[in-house]
Amino acid sequence: MDLRHTPHHGRHRRKRHVRIALIGAAVAVVAVALSAAVLWPRGSASTDRPTQAAATTSAGGDTADGNGATSTAPAPTGAAAPAASAAVPVAGQALTTGVAPHEIAIAPDGSYAYIADPGAGAVMRFDTTLGTVTASIPVPQAPPQLVTFAPDGTRAYVSAYTEGYTANFVVTLDTATGAVIGAVAVSRGPYAAGTTPDGRLLYVPYFDDDHLDVLDTTTGAMVTRIPAEPCPHWVVFTADGRFAYTTNHFSDVVTVLALPANTVVTTIPVGDGPHSLEMSPDGSRIAVVDYIGGDVTLIDPATNAVVGTVPGVGAGPQDVTYAPDGRHLYTANVDDGTVAVVDTATGAITATIPTGNSPTSVAVTPDGRRAFVTNFGDGTVRVLETAAG
Repeated sequence: MDLRHTPHHGRHRRKRHVRIALIGAAVAVVAVALSAAVLWPRGSASTDRPTQAAATTSAGGDTADGNGATSTAPAPTGAAAPAASAAVPVAGQALTTGVAPHEIAIAPDGSYAYIADPGAGAVMRFDTTLGTVTASIPVPQAPPQLVTFAPDGTRAYVSAYTEGYTANFVVTLDTATGAVIGAVAVSRGPYAAGTTPDGRLLYVPYFDDDHLDVLDTTTGAMVTRIPAEPCPHWVVFTADGRFAYTTNHFSDVVTVLALPANTVVTTIPVGDGPHSLEMSPDGSRIAVVDYIGGDVTLIDPATNAVVGTVPGVGAGPQDVTYAPDGRHLYTANVDDGTVAVVDTATGAITATIPTGNSPTSVAVTPDGRRAFVTNFGDGTVRVLETAAG
């Protein structure tokens, strides 16, 4: 089966969702499923706010949003500054890691990554220094598609679903043991979930539904369901945890939620087919890749306004990631086999690097020295040396 041509991998297709009766039935079924979790770990994954670099404005103050919130967080004590990012990274080896690596997420300490591989039916533990797979963690509930870490790194949450969405789960991994310790049935196509900065809640968007679910990371219980524009894909939070931003892939908007009430502040029109988004390290920008439009839209979270567009980053940009120093961002362009590098000060594309067959995600180590690109179509991860000099 060539997963790259299914609607939930690689080359997405556009569609309209006219399923009112079916959605109502699905909501009832999912509500029952969520209340009867298959298994969920006991004990919160993280109760402390993670350390992040402090956000600043050009004047050196806090970055306030349009509702008076700030994206500032305390700087980590004794943390070394990340390496300066290069305008033209050097492409290294293409490392065989599995069958169809869909997404890579690097652990908070940078020493390893998890790679969700639906073709292998497993999450691979990948040593970021050695460049080797050190363990394969089977996910029996459904093929693992995407993965995210808790802020403290003790847990990872895997979005798993089958083609046709006949089985849909959020699976919890204990990162110390590499064991599956929890699973809860959810709606159709759980996508790029994200934890709140305090680690207590997991926000789950869906490829094939018109809502997000909020799960308690201690119990697995559904805290609330948030109606959304079709179809929410990705979630990021301001560092203070007061606001969340989600891409709505089939609606061409980014939705802004005020937390903890989960009320919609506004929707921001962006490009065609917004897919992934990421907050800049200083909290002053949100980059959104527009999968169909082939561009990057830049949002100022202080005003919730679009402040720039970088056209023509590649064919089918599916993921976007900032360098830890904030000077560059990287897009994984699934339909032309490249990663584009963008200078965040000028908006110029400084490099376009061939990486492999169908690159679907790109992640950078916290020290800024290496990036890793999943090539869904050839079972490899490409290494990029991203530090200048």
